[in-house]
Amino acid sequence: MDRIKSKLHLHCLMWAFLIITLVPFLTGFDITLHVFVEVDGTQKELRTNAAKPQEILKEAGVVLAPGDGWRLKGANKRVQDGSVIQVVRAIPFVVIRGEETKEYRSSKATVGEALMSVGISYHKERVYPEPQSALEAGMQIFVLGNGEELEFSEESMDFPVKYEEDHEVIFGHEKIAHPGKEGKQTVVSKKVKHKDGTHSLQELTRRVTMEPETKIIRKGMAMSVYTPEGYKRYTKKITAEATAYVATGNRTSIGLVPYEGIVAVDPRMIPYYTKMYIPGYGMAMAGDTGGDMLHHRIDLFFNSYNRAIQWGRRHVDVYILAE
Repeated sequence: MDRIKSKLHLHCLMWAFLIITLVPFLTGFDITLHVFVEVDGTQKELRTNAAKPQEILKEAGVVLAPGDGWRLKGANKRVQDGSVIQVVRAIPFVVIRGEETKEYRSSKATVGEALMSVGISYHKERVYPEPQSALEAGMQIFVLGNGEELEFSEESMDFPVKYEEDHEVIFGHEKIAHPGKEGKQTVVSKKVKHKDGTHSLQELTRRVTMEPETKIIRKGMAMSVYTPEGYKRYTKKITAEATAYVATGNRTSIGLVPYEGIVAVDPRMIPYYTKMYIPGYGMAMAGDTGGDMLHHRIDLFFNSYNRAIQWGRRHVDVYILAE
């Protein structure tokens, strides 16, 4: 009876082995996995017989630099059909211990994980930023030794001031649109205990805890015009017909040797010595007159005959400047 049972057991094992062996043939030899690889902002799709992520990444042509890593997206911990393998590129960070500063790279998410990944052990109360903090590119991580501890203090931050031109506010006046607000920052220092019992404090870094608010000042630009000498306030703007003239050998009507910038005017409309700005001509002064200078007719002096011809006759805006 025992011999019959042994033979039956042996036959069952043989049939089981035969079925397992024939499965690939019965399923059309398709035992490949359909997987996806996310790398550097792109997604690659491939079919593979590999089961290890490292082998799949190699098949996908992905090169992992020192510190780079990968992770399986989703709840599954093993590669399956439809799995997504995400490549996580390492970012640089700096570790400062005592007088030593060294740069590392890691693809880990937090400060503590990054330190462990590069083989640095630590006590959590002697690390800044805190081990649970997110790792950021270029971050400085301070690891303290024996006799050293962290000390924190808070300081205020001055607010910046921004000026904005406002053409509704009188030129030369200012209006505060926002008073601004001081910010706050945490000063992180290293307190070192010396053998003689004394302590010294060394500032490590500053962290902004509240951004300052900019003070905004409206700068009055109403009744102002931009000139080669900057903005100038004007009291009146008139439109005039402007012609050009050159030296006749005579002085002006107020006794000046004419120069470019002298304007002949009707002094009843624009008094002598009035300062003005004329776009296209420049800064000027009423310093001459003539028989044709009636009402808003003006004549602009030019040093060059050719320039006077080029000017010809045209209508211009004349800004009467405030003293």
